Amino acid sequence: MNRPLCLFLLSAALLGNVLPAAAQRLPAGTNAPALSRQPGAAGASQPAASSALEGASVTLGAETGPAGTTPRLGLRGVRLGTGSLGNGSLSLGTGNLDTSLSGQGGEVHYRHSLVLPLLGYAEAGTEAQWLWGAGGGRGGSRLAADGVLAAGPVEVRLTGERFSAPLLLLRPLDTLDDPMPDPRSKGSNVTAALRARVGTGTFVSVEREWGQWAGTAADLEVRPQRWSIDGGPAVLALVNPGDLNPEVWAESQGTLTLRLGAEQRRGGAGLRLGAGWEGGTASTELSAVLGDHSEAAARWRAYDLLGPESELALGAALSDAWGGGRLGTQWNAALLLPLPAGRELQLRGTAGAAGTAAQAVLLLPLHPVTTAEE
Repeated sequence: MNRPLCLFLLSAALLGNVLPAAAQRLPAGTNAPALSRQPGAAGASQPAASSALEGASVTLGAETGPAGTTPRLGLRGVRLGTGSLGNGSLSLGTGNLDTSLSGQGGEVHYRHSLVLPLLGYAEAGTEAQWLWGAGGGRGGSRLAADGVLAAGPVEVRLTGERFSAPLLLLRPLDTLDDPMPDPRSKGSNVTAALRARVGTGTFVSVEREWGQWAGTAADLEVRPQRWSIDGGPAVLALVNPGDLNPEVWAESQGTLTLRLGAEQRRGGAGLRLGAGWEGGTASTELSAVLGDHSEAAARWRAYDLLGPESELALGAALSDAWGGGRLGTQWNAALLLPLPAGRELQLRGTAGAAGTAAQAVLLLPLHPVTTAEE
């Protein structure tokens, strides 16, 4: 019996032992991924398995890409790290663990967030991926980590990855959606970014990258909002008119984003442009880089279009990084569709000059969500 099949059987056996232990149902109307257990009384013990699996879901899916077509089985949303410091006033936060296995490889993702009272928040994540290399295919792995620390108006972000197989095989959906894909079969990338709010609705960001696209980029971003004043005609302003005049009643109807920047990479310099609109039911984003490397991207996302809490995203990218300096187009789409009893269907796909990949995932909660009617 080959190694992938053995691991599938082992995963099924583990799930068979775990499912009976997760018998407690969530409260009516609870959003499982957003749950956070409150610290218990001193000396009280909490069942580790029940707490960890309270918001978890089994994932059943299939995917196709450059490495072929394969089914996928996994467990998503396992909660870890619910302790506290001192007298319990500072929580250590909750981490989420996701795992999955397929006939071609496997993945493990872990992300932990921590709220810092009166300061901001911190978040860190790590992930590991590997390919079996069975059937004459090429094996390899990828290790990645990222962290973000926000304190007041400043946010610092660090990301890094090292891989020994082409990213088009390891992460076809993420890489094909990137107007600047990494074509190497092995290597590493590191990025450090600083973003700061310098005024009301005004931000500056600086990013330094080491790796395939080594270089530095800087952007200035302005985000005025569309305010409806006393039910009259809407106006664009950075500041809430009600803050300037307490007698004015104003409601935000959306946010406009305008971005202008520059970058310097190995190939040369480039001009960075961006614009976007975030409304109550949809958002649109446009971006472009003009210079030695040229790219343009458009993304549109709609909320509740196919039902409550549903999301539909469409995008297109034009880049000269796919065809040896010739412009090529890549199209992508994603759908998130909630189903009864807390289940969820996720569909993603991309096609074009960089290749074709698709994924379908069905989430089945271990604790089905019930409603008052049920």
